[in-house]
Amino acid sequence: MKRICILLSMLPVGLMAQDYSEIQTGMKNFYYGAADAADMDGDGKLDVVINGAIDSDGDGSSDVSFNEVYKNDGTSLVPYANLGVDATHLGDIKFMDFNNDGLLDIISTGLSYNDIVNYKHYRFRNTGTGFVKDADLAGKIYGSLEAFDFNNDGKLDYAINGTQYVDGVGFVNNLDFYKNIGTDFEYFREWMPGTQNGSFKLVDLNNDNLLDLIVLGVAANDVPTGKVYLNQGGTLTFSQDLASLTSGKMDFADFNADGYQDIVISGADNNYVGYFAVLMNDGTGHLNAQQINVPEIADPAVTTGDLNNDGYYDFIVSGNDENHDAVVKAFLYNPSTQTFTENILTGLHNLGGPGFVNLFDFDNNHRLDVLLAGFDWADPGLPSLTKIFKNTSPEVNLKPVPPTVLNVTKTGNRFKFSWSGASDDKTPVNALRYEITVGSTPGAANIAKYVVTTPSWFLDLDPSIQNVYWSVKSIDASKAFSDASVQNTLSTRDVAVKSQISIYPNPASEKVFIKGEKVSDVEMYSMDGRKLNVVLNNDQSVNVSQIPKGVYMLKLKIKNEITTHKLMIK
Repeated sequence: MKRICILLSMLPVGLMAQDYSEIQTGMKNFYYGAADAADMDGDGKLDVVINGAIDSDGDGSSDVSFNEVYKNDGTSLVPYANLGVDATHLGDIKFMDFNNDGLLDIISTGLSYNDIVNYKHYRFRNTGTGFVKDADLAGKIYGSLEAFDFNNDGKLDYAINGTQYVDGVGFVNNLDFYKNIGTDFEYFREWMPGTQNGSFKLVDLNNDNLLDLIVLGVAANDVPTGKVYLNQGGTLTFSQDLASLTSGKMDFADFNADGYQDIVISGADNNYVGYFAVLMNDGTGHLNAQQINVPEIADPAVTTGDLNNDGYYDFIVSGNDENHDAVVKAFLYNPSTQTFTENILTGLHNLGGPGFVNLFDFDNNHRLDVLLAGFDWADPGLPSLTKIFKNTSPEVNLKPVPPTVLNVTKTGNRFKFSWSGASDDKTPVNALRYEITVGSTPGAANIAKYVVTTPSWFLDLDPSIQNVYWSVKSIDASKAFSDASVQNTLSTRDVAVKSQISIYPNPASEKVFIKGEKVSDVEMYSMDGRKLNVVLNNDQSVNVSQIPKGVYMLKLKIKNEITTHKLMIK
């Protein structure tokens, strides 16, 4: 078992302040809210959806539940779609493409001031010009939701955590699962033990391309809990206990760039004492808690990302200190000392909990900006505010290089994808994430499109799917996306065709010959994705004498099938 020793030091204050300036937007000020950022319309700019409550009559307190989508116009966030009078707060909201049409839909949960008895959750379908409600279902409060592909079929599922009132039973805290079956969702009530005033994440902890579960908060009978479940062939199996937290939030990142996802958690323990820790992954999926000794942060919100553009993941926390003052703190990871150091944040407005903090690149300059909401405890009126702050650091961060070597094999109905060759100017390769896009036709994404944390993945697809066309984007710690890789393809005949083809000599210096079945077309790509001009001769040879030394990919078309081969030029 791999051992990771990491020291967490809070003594020195960060020498470099992170500077931010507020961007004026059309956003309302939300109470008890949650938010998500994603490109809902494919224009390359990240948009925002928020659920929560607002003060409609100006008396200083929330009185109307209100959910709204804000479109990023390049200079601000402007109102785009009101999600209706049955909006929710005290819950969560997420973008997800649940019908694989390339447009991001929305799921939400919580309660409405119009009906404080019946908690609801909704699915809103993106029409391209707005959103329409597709489902109105029982929901939860004091919890969270996550979208993920649990069974690796390319269709996004989701789960909702929190508390829910059941007639004849009372309040129950369970994690409910909604399996995407293509035309609808199959509901699995009480899928796993859940919590309220906590959170959960589905993340591949041991790099087996299966999603594992971490959950924390108040479980049944008001008992605090923290647990890890590893995915054993589709079954979540208890693996370890974590610190039992009465409240808490978490996020994941590969802080030390060893290729395995770590977890940061913030909350309160059994005695309502503040608890703050990074759970370092030892490489098997076991998490080793390294507690950080800082003053209490109550009602926390936490998220990860590269705050200082050094290529490594950091994290930011908002909440309330022991004096019930609002605080926003950033902790930067130092790879040379393997420590986290509290960093100075200038230009942010201190907003306390319950609220939210999100990191996303609002202006596409490859630096993370801050979306922040919560109570301004320093104002006698105790307003709740929602603000976005632009990162004004002069530090330059380049977008990563996409993977250059894509491989896929098919066994039965399982397609196994792997890739390599990605790189970044700052983020280590092991810490890169990837967006994999799979379609049934060239350029399509109707089979799968989502982010994974490993340079491989698999999909178990319907037997009717005979061909897949796929590409990958690299994502660095500042959440900057690369261009898409050169699209690769595989048909059901591809493995057989490949076995009948040989490329020789390899390495080559003058001319390379293709032996086997008749090739109708050939394309050649450098490892950074550039297409080279080559000609297929009548003797099935390609002249490579003018091509610089290096490693390349040959893409061969044989009887309407495509196969790829690696070629070295010496």
